[in-house]
Amino acid sequence: MAETAARHWIAQGPDDLLPFPILYNYRHSIELSLKWLIRKAAQCALREGYTGEEDLSPGRLDERLRTHNIRRLADCLNRYLALLDLPEVEQRIDPESWSQLNWLDSEDATGETYRYAEVGHGARRAPARPVQQNVNFYEQVNELHKLAHLLWGGYSAHLGEYENWQTEYMEAMDTAGY
Repeated sequence: MAETAARHWIAQGPDDLLPFPILYNYRHSIELSLKWLIRKAAQCALREGYTGEEDLSPGRLDERLRTHNIRRLADCLNRYLALLDLPEVEQRIDPESWSQLNWLDSEDATGETYRYAEVGHGARRAPARPVQQNVNFYEQVNELHKLAHLLWGGYSAHLGEYENWQTEYMEAMDTAGY
């Protein structure tokens, strides 16, 4: 949805109705990708025999993932990637992506800023975006687009291949009688 709306915005020219839906949809896509990657990394760690202090069971993971905070999710993914038998450089989110995730978290830590005009409840209710900011929207959307595709197409493909390798290795070990 975000890409389709962004392409429309680029092709047809600026439309004041589209920036927040575009930003929200990219943000939501990134959040869901992080949650999926966390689950996949936890499954891989458990498959490798992880017995550390952090409970990686599906039920506990469900509780941990009940957040919309991008920074918390990115930190969690880094912790779980570090549990895997990957080269050290692959055990963390790359610096450029980390920078974009931090920016996104600073703009919308709760997942509400791009979604609602007002946030909070009761007396604490306030405008979601109290200060208008001028940004290079095209550049920012392009960066979010690259990040969303890297998380989904890059990191998920990499973890999928890692999972396939684990499965093949375990099957070979079972066949060999180990």
